[in-house]
Amino acid sequence: MKYDRPAITPEQLLDIIEHNRIGAEYQPIKRTTTLESIGHEALARFYSPDSIPLPPQTVFDTLHESPITLMQMELMSKRWQLEQAPVDGMLFLNLDPHAVSGISEENSRHPILDLLNQPSRIIVELIENTNIQEADHSMLLARLLAERGIRTALDDIGGPGTMISMPILCTVDIYKFDRQWLRVLHQPGQLRLLQMLLDFARAEGKQTILEGIETERDLLQARELGVDFVQGYLFRPEFITRRHH
Repeated sequence: MKYDRPAITPEQLLDIIEHNRIGAEYQPIKRTTTLESIGHEALARFYSPDSIPLPPQTVFDTLHESPITLMQMELMSKRWQLEQAPVDGMLFLNLDPHAVSGISEENSRHPILDLLNQPSRIIVELIENTNIQEADHSMLLARLLAERGIRTALDDIGGPGTMISMPILCTVDIYKFDRQWLRVLHQPGQLRLLQMLLDFARAEGKQTILEGIETERDLLQARELGVDFVQGYLFRPEFITRRHH
């Protein structure tokens, strides 16, 4: 399902890039049983000239109309996220496959991928797919990252408007389940489907994260499901950084 969002104008995009009006929010990811922090997910943040936050998804939706600008913005954001990242724990980085659209098995060099030089720490989150072409490109990206020793996670599994690619489920190391599951657990069929995916992950030695944990009840449900890790606004972001202009 596609949601209407206020548009970001080309002028606003150019202003963000020209003046580096970016930031990063680092959301903690916790072990479900003990709530020990195992790392953070870095989330891009963007600002207007008068310091008003701009909706990140709206920015990226607009960037998809210009692949070169998307790559430029992703490169700028990833550099900042890596520079400002918490010292300890794993670092989960979102990577839009469209930002590295020129890569291939024969030509795997790319400036964004070259930034990912901490394979023991970095986990790249691939966004869920909406069509077969995107799934194929995500598969290629996952293979190239694996060759660099970088683990991958499939983000937003079960989110609105997404599809599940079985080959990608077999390729990535970590499953990140969308917050939407918390809203449909009362439906027996949805619960069975989630339990089947979790059982498959365990059988294949893959780790699981449930997003959208906002209440103690959400946390209790995550524990009952047996997911490995949880993430959400029940655990406030521990680090928020922003470039000063």
